[in-house]
Amino acid sequence: MKICSLTVVGTGIKVIAQITLEAKANIEQADKVLYLVNTPDLKTWIERQNKNSKSLDGLYHKYPLRIDCYQAITEYVLEETRKGQNVCMVIYGHPTIFAKSGVDAVIQAEKEGIDARILPGISAEDCLFADLRINPGTYGCQSFEATDFLIHHRQWDVTSELILWQVGIIGVLDRPKDDFDNSRGAKVLQERLLEHYPAEHEIVLYEAAQYPEHNEIVHPKSKPKIAKIALKNLADAKFSRISTLYIPPARRAKCDSKVLESLGVDINNLK
Repeated sequence: MKICSLTVVGTGIKVIAQITLEAKANIEQADKVLYLVNTPDLKTWIERQNKNSKSLDGLYHKYPLRIDCYQAITEYVLEETRKGQNVCMVIYGHPTIFAKSGVDAVIQAEKEGIDARILPGISAEDCLFADLRINPGTYGCQSFEATDFLIHHRQWDVTSELILWQVGIIGVLDRPKDDFDNSRGAKVLQERLLEHYPAEHEIVLYEAAQYPEHNEIVHPKSKPKIAKIALKNLADAKFSRISTLYIPPARRAKCDSKVLESLGVDINNLK
């Protein structure tokens, strides 16, 4: 009996340009490729690398609730793997960031004794750090999914950087329509943040570039969207379904003099 395996890879954010050599090799060498990506160009590229490729779009749109679609995708990927195939599942972006199906499939495969692994890819967070010139090691960085952040009343440190994902679809459990109105969710989020930050605190609505830049071709999505606004204007801002909110620290953190002394660290050497 042929030994089966499952490898889940990410394509990065910018179409084709951010696919790693390791991910490309796994796509080419797989017995079957199952993909869930966001552009026709990327779909075409995958199918050129491996003729035995199939889109998971049908399952992604099969049920009203996204969680049911994710479960269906997980089960299908496992079914194909159990047939004794070396399966490569390809996911847009990083394969574990807001990609429940791939993670669940690998965890279940490992429980069944199947060789399974996940290869990292460039995420929207990586792009955000680069585009906003942020070093998360300076102040520390926390990130939450926006709906989860609100309904579970997550605690965070305002002296660190804060990233909130999916702020354009707060409270949405199904697939949002193109004309979805996020104003209610944005207002709830704004009210929560104003409890901890000044109204004039500058925040950033961010969307990573979807296509690489070329000298010959200028694609409208080859530049990131970076909108700097005051927190007091958040509820009236324009969101998309892929908007991410970045909030810089409200103030500098205080140093613990006793810890500094215990570590033998001179506060004047800290930057």
